[in-house]
Amino acid sequence: MGVHLQEEIIIDILIKLPVRSLLRFKCVSMLWMTLVSDPYFTMKHFNYGKNNQHSPKILVLNGEFRSHCSSLSTALLSSVQLVEDVQKLDWPCNRRPLSFRMYCCYDGLALIKVRDYPCYERHILLLWNPSTRESVVLPRTEFSVISDYACGLGYDSVSGDYKILKIDQRARSEILTLKSGSWRKIDKRPIGVHPVLSDMEDSLAFVHGAFHWLDSSLNNSLVSFSISNEVYREIPWQEGMSLVFHRHYIKYGLSVLEGLLCVYSTHVHRGIYTFKLSVMKDYGIKESWILLFSIQGTDLHSIIPKYKFSDGEVLLRCRHVERKGVVLKTFKESSGLWPQPDSECIQNGFVFTESLISPKLLLT
Repeated sequence: MGVHLQEEIIIDILIKLPVRSLLRFKCVSMLWMTLVSDPYFTMKHFNYGKNNQHSPKILVLNGEFRSHCSSLSTALLSSVQLVEDVQKLDWPCNRRPLSFRMYCCYDGLALIKVRDYPCYERHILLLWNPSTRESVVLPRTEFSVISDYACGLGYDSVSGDYKILKIDQRARSEILTLKSGSWRKIDKRPIGVHPVLSDMEDSLAFVHGAFHWLDSSLNNSLVSFSISNEVYREIPWQEGMSLVFHRHYIKYGLSVLEGLLCVYSTHVHRGIYTFKLSVMKDYGIKESWILLFSIQGTDLHSIIPKYKFSDGEVLLRCRHVERKGVVLKTFKESSGLWPQPDSECIQNGFVFTESLISPKLLLT
């Protein structure tokens, strides 16, 4: 009993430590190596970081060829500094890829498409843990990975498995269950469902065991797809909240902030960009949609909300009218863009909770 109590005390201490320290501490003793490698400890460590708003998060910024990693523990972007080292993927080949694209993240894992070099026609999908720098090559899909598509990564609590949903521009869908290691076509798509894949930068929002996306044929609701029973349904907007898909709306999509489903849009009129972010407070209840905030400007567009801080501040990924690539800002700050104009151009950014989850162990 004394040994068990000592082990629980050690676990309560270790779950508060960053992943890098835990990886080093595996060398302390066989006991610590066994503890840190145990799936029970892995999930307990992740849930502590996920549920603790004050625990540091990782901001991963991917450029054209490499990815930077930085600790994100405050809403002030001016205090965010890139660490000296550059995160390196555990590439399946020795050559650096021509380019890569980060689609989405969930439970500390990222889904990435890699364009190999010099084989320009070869594209592969990777599941990557930026905390441990471990990655695994996913099986080849039924549909071409060269064409654009939207992806979603989520966890099915019923089967205890991670699943990936992929939808291409022709509204064809297929799903990968990591335990099975194979893709499967989904033929139960309702007639008329055509996902809004405006620029393929959005991931399919995953919350309450379902993927969500906007549909160009539906102005009064959005589409959800349960990964447990693979059932489609429509989630209605509140009265007067309908999105009209026309040329004045240059960006719209769904995201998840603090476990809540959000819808955002950027509307342009006479050179003025208006961004609106609404959140569904009670899932599935259309009367619970509320406008979180709205901002206007002339230099920022295609805004995507990325993370909500404990003080209510929201980190936004934006495109700047006069700059290449994207910038980050917070909605309460009237000025202050990051990175600075003389810094390396970034293509996208994601906020992660540190995780010890091994992609290689998930794919069996």
